[in-house]
Amino acid sequence: MRKIVFFALCAVFCTSLSAQNVREQLKENLFKASSNYYAYPTPNKQLTPAPKGKKPFYLSHYARHGSRYMIKAKDYDYPYNVLRKAKDQGKLSPVGLQALERVEALREEAKNRYGELTPLGVEQHHQIAQRMYDRFSQVFSDKAVVDAKSTVVIRCTISMQSELLQLVKNNPRLIIKSDASQHDMYYMNLQDSALYKKRYPKESMDNYKNFCKPYTIDKKAMGRLFSDSVYVRDSVDTYNLNLALFKMASSVQGTEMRFHFNLFDIYTLDELFNNWLQANAYWYISFGNNPLNGGQQPFTQRNLLRKIIEEADSCIALPRPGATLRFGHETIVLPLTCLLGINGFDQQFTNLEDLDTHGWINFEVFPMAANIQFVFYRKNPKDKDVLVKVLLNEDEATLPLETDCAPYYHWSDLRDYYLKKLDSFKE
Repeated sequence: MRKIVFFALCAVFCTSLSAQNVREQLKENLFKASSNYYAYPTPNKQLTPAPKGKKPFYLSHYARHGSRYMIKAKDYDYPYNVLRKAKDQGKLSPVGLQALERVEALREEAKNRYGELTPLGVEQHHQIAQRMYDRFSQVFSDKAVVDAKSTVVIRCTISMQSELLQLVKNNPRLIIKSDASQHDMYYMNLQDSALYKKRYPKESMDNYKNFCKPYTIDKKAMGRLFSDSVYVRDSVDTYNLNLALFKMASSVQGTEMRFHFNLFDIYTLDELFNNWLQANAYWYISFGNNPLNGGQQPFTQRNLLRKIIEEADSCIALPRPGATLRFGHETIVLPLTCLLGINGFDQQFTNLEDLDTHGWINFEVFPMAANIQFVFYRKNPKDKDVLVKVLLNEDEATLPLETDCAPYYHWSDLRDYYLKKLDSFKE
């Protein structure tokens, strides 16, 4: 019991540390302000050794695709056209002229590649696969079977192939199975229209709008791009231009243009923080355990979690090692994290001011190439006390259930806890 209390206190302490002022984190790394465009950070924490005699034999994961270009041509065209029109009329400031030059370069780089993986996105999955192999080599030994599935979106399929190629490079004897089919989308990328209809009730949206009011920065930030305030007032939608430019600035870090410039320099640190703060709250009300919309959005991933449990049970029954790899999107990773309650992401908030100070920080969950790994351990195939450790973006994570061997959990406890939670949801 003392161990349980100790690890619970450690989890609270770690959450407190992770919730240190995000503004201070941005001073060290501006790119964290990018939310879901944040390029995958290299994990640097040591893993806790397994209990004596336990060895990894199975790994199950769900991963987001790597860094990509923005999804639609209009994501590039809109800010370019606004700035280009102002330039033609002599209304851009020196800051605006420089911004236009960079926007044009990004637009040209992404032409006809909308939504596709960037070279960095490919490399992110090479590196993740290599670390999986190095950390859990027993899982990928001899003729272990690796069963991989992707959503039908090409950036996810290429992410899958990037990891598989890296694994085979290490062990050519691996038996690889891979697929990307509509057949599996009911759990790989469930679009739950019934729950989505409940996502944005008026009370929740009013709460969000009231939260955002003190953090609005578009008029000041966008105003410095132009040389004529009357022109800005009459001809520029500063709100939508800020949304578009901030999104584009966020995307730079995942492209080859990152070696040449940083579009975030059109913002002050406070403006970066305010943009992130509003985005963080929007991701929470959309996918988190938001009581103002019924708190059920994480259950959009109920099919995926059941599949993870079922496939784990199947693989535990086998005498050989292996892995199940899945590749999809941040709109799956985030609600799955909330459904699992990883690192306290199942918390409920009505006061959106509490999100970042209580550890609900989106870039910690779903950077490009984000992944949740379940790593299973046992002494041998006859060992019934299977342990499992959960990694969020390759760092050890906590779950909302008791354990006497943290950060490891008894599979029987974990399995029962989540099956009861899933059974509690009424369609």
